[in-house]
Amino acid sequence: MRIRNFIKKVIRKILPYKLPVLTSDNFRKWWITFKKKEKIENDLKLMVDYFSSQNDFKNSSIYWNALAKQHISYLVNYGIENFKQTIESKHYFGEGNYKLLKPIVDYEIKINLNESELNKKYTFVEDKISKKYNKFTLILLNYLISKNFHKYLNKINEDDYGNPIYITYNEKKHSFSSLNSIIETDTICKNLNINKLHNILEIGAGSGRTCASLLKITNDMKYTICDIPPTLYIAQYNLQKTFPGKKIFKFRSFNNYSNIKDEFEKADIKFLTPDQIKYIPNKIFDLSIAIDCLHEMSKKQVENYFDEFDRLSKNIFFKCQNTQWANFENSKYTIDNYPIKKNWKKILHEKCFIPNEYFDAIYKIN
Repeated sequence: MRIRNFIKKVIRKILPYKLPVLTSDNFRKWWITFKKKEKIENDLKLMVDYFSSQNDFKNSSIYWNALAKQHISYLVNYGIENFKQTIESKHYFGEGNYKLLKPIVDYEIKINLNESELNKKYTFVEDKISKKYNKFTLILLNYLISKNFHKYLNKINEDDYGNPIYITYNEKKHSFSSLNSIIETDTICKNLNINKLHNILEIGAGSGRTCASLLKITNDMKYTICDIPPTLYIAQYNLQKTFPGKKIFKFRSFNNYSNIKDEFEKADIKFLTPDQIKYIPNKIFDLSIAIDCLHEMSKKQVENYFDEFDRLSKNIFFKCQNTQWANFENSKYTIDNYPIKKNWKKILHEKCFIPNEYFDAIYKIN
């Protein structure tokens, strides 16, 4: 076993992991053919048609283009009602794995859990992988309970929509996704006054797990999600199902804020593509959030977002890998070299304990 693990480590160093990539031109060609032969839900088709037709699409990440193609195919073949097994578990919050949980993976499990929960199998996940997800969710839950996160564990639970991967403890459903959201929610609440965060912007929100978590602990908050399709479509669909009583500003094409102002500002949850945030007025947000996404962008994309954060927000919270891995340029982003503005005042900038190999940063924007 030791020899095999050593060989794997050597191979990884010699043969680096190859990321899937797809140019914007090739994505457009694929999409034109795909949408002609497949039945695609109208909201998803609207988003992809719009986003892929914009001038900015030529600068889209070649990695994200490849993922978008894959995820659109998943949605068509397996349905959005199963996205938490087919897409989210792999790409929107990182797989439950040893690397992310390394500091706590050997902690003694002190909570009693029905054995059937650990052996639970899922329709769209291999049996061996199902058990792995259950195990790592248990490890993370055990850690949060040991650190007295009960006030969050009672409110922030896994939602039923999307066919989730979860374990049940004390009649509450917990997933690797919801438990990670608790850690991020706690970081925000410890460093900022949650009662003064009335208007939030999040980029790269995945399925909307952070939005769902924050809205479960406070009623006085409006939330804007900015992302690319099909991720934006999944977040929009998922959050409508999760909060049926909330007013939703669904994605639509616009090029003037005055045309949407009333509806946008009255809505509780709003959905935009990246090219649309330039129309949003200055300093409208109390906090901007970017979790587990900036390290998958080009240097130009990151700099553009930091300019927008500076214009739009009063505070910024971002979480990234200590060293960027999805890199297609000569230089890498690390914990030390993101383009922090001189007028930003540091509140927090340090390595995370969990997830391992990540860091949290919170700045007040003056």
